[in-house]
Amino acid sequence: MSGRRAVLVLALGTAVSTGGGAQAQDLGIPVRSGPFTTAQSGEHNLDCGNSHDLLDASITGTTSRRERCAEREGGGSGTAAPATALGGTALGPQFTTAQTGRQNLNCGNSADVVTVNVLATVEEEIVCESRDHRTGGPGESAAADRGPSPEGVGTAAPATALGGTALGPQFTTAQTGRQNLNCGNSADVVTVNVLSRVRKRTTCLAEERAPATGAPGHGPGTATAGSGTALGPRTTTAQTGEQNVHCGAGSDLVGVPLGRSEKDTTCRADRATGSPG
Repeated sequence: MSGRRAVLVLALGTAVSTGGGAQAQDLGIPVRSGPFTTAQSGEHNLDCGNSHDLLDASITGTTSRRERCAEREGGGSGTAAPATALGGTALGPQFTTAQTGRQNLNCGNSADVVTVNVLATVEEEIVCESRDHRTGGPGESAAADRGPSPEGVGTAAPATALGGTALGPQFTTAQTGRQNLNCGNSADVVTVNVLSRVRKRTTCLAEERAPATGAPGHGPGTATAGSGTALGPRTTTAQTGEQNVHCGAGSDLVGVPLGRSEKDTTCRADRATGSPG
């Protein structure tokens, strides 16, 4: 059993990877980068398990990829500054993600340029979950939804993601509010399966159990996603409010399925609020 192999990524990774793991800064200062730009503000926002290889080849072997990311409980600062992510120029796939608020998941998306499987077995499993079962006082359970905004207290801070220029597929995602899921989507350029078995499974779960606060409702905030220029498929998603789900969509450019291919995506946003104390 061998790990996931990416032939050209090893040679070009250093040249193109300048912004992986960037985080939202105080006061909403924009995060600027190229291939993989992430700005997050608030609580329990997950951006993980996404695939963005230039070339991924599996020949007569078994490739197994399993990734799990999870957040449980945990308090926040009580406010969420705006999150702004600006894409730059990428010599391959480009992911530009901005998330603010609470339990926004962007996981298990695929933007590979060329994938070749010949007489191979490929298994990928991405599990992304946020579980918040806190028992706080009034106002605590929704504190991270609030932030500085023209609408005032009680409105989620804005999230803005603007794609740049990519010589490959492009994902641009902005999510603000609570429990917005963008998972298991595919925007690959060329995929060739020859007598191979490919199985991909993505699971996204946002679960919240909190006491009722008696506080006024929280506005949805604003989410802005603008696509840039891409030589390949482009996927642009903006979600604002509560419990928006965009999962399992495919916008691949070319697929040659001369083997067995299975794709299974599960997304669930679940929130239960008890009686005020």
